[in-house]
Amino acid sequence: MSLLGGGRSRRNSYSQRRKSVAEAPSRSRKSGANRRKAVDQGKKTKRRPKINQPSFHVSSRGVLLAVRAVLALALVGLFFLGAGMGLVKAYNFCTTSRYFAITSIEITGNSQVKTEDILEACGLRKGENSLLVNVHEAEQKLVSNPWIENVSIRRSLPGSFIITVKERVPLFCARKDDTLYYVNAKGEIIAPVSTDNFRSLPVLEIGPGGDEALPMVAEFVEEFRHAGFPFDISQISWIRLSAGGGFELYWETRRLRLSIGVENWKDNLRRIASVVTDIEKRKETVMVTSIRAADGQVWMTKATNQQ
Repeated sequence: MSLLGGGRSRRNSYSQRRKSVAEAPSRSRKSGANRRKAVDQGKKTKRRPKINQPSFHVSSRGVLLAVRAVLALALVGLFFLGAGMGLVKAYNFCTTSRYFAITSIEITGNSQVKTEDILEACGLRKGENSLLVNVHEAEQKLVSNPWIENVSIRRSLPGSFIITVKERVPLFCARKDDTLYYVNAKGEIIAPVSTDNFRSLPVLEIGPGGDEALPMVAEFVEEFRHAGFPFDISQISWIRLSAGGGFELYWETRRLRLSIGVENWKDNLRRIASVVTDIEKRKETVMVTSIRAADGQVWMTKATNQQ
């Protein structure tokens, strides 16, 4: 019994050792695989680093401040909305109320342009709402008229307008391209002469070389008015500018031709004015046909029937 029993014991122990030996490689293989897996995971971990996302902390105080800001913005928006609606209603009321209807239009300074033409040009009419009138646009429409140099329109609420006009003053008539035009003292063309605006004015003629004296016409007219002539410039039939004759004038009432040299023309003008005044006082004007002042001297030409 002991031998059998002992034999079993040895076989069992041997078989157990063999089994343990046979199982050992599998454990070693498993452990090696686990090591490789751990190495691979380590490599993967190095290749894909972990991203730390920021964390947000929302407190009850922050929520309360955000709600307050939203409410404040809402209140501001409601305020502007209400103000806008109020302004629209006020504008509609003012532009439709009879309280602001135009009741008075006063026009001053016009002599060439008729009052009804001014009202038609600027578009002002009684009964219309005064707040709807564009003053700047109305002024621009009036300035487009060749007779009007500048204009000022003043609105006086609730329904009054004052229009102040400054017109261009014609001093001569000048012919250009077979058309007769009104010309001011600066030689600027105003408008064509017509039966509606006819005025008896001297004709301005430009002779050879007279273009150089044209810029002096305005000053010449002003000096003429203060030189002491016994007649007004409106009594002159024509004025001619030329290099040789200077300023030439024809006094139609006395049939007298006057010539003023361009050089030192102011002195020449005073000398010839003194001579004309003297012969007019002595009633000898009819005995003279022309007078010329130049180079500090004055020459007179007597009528042929008086010689």
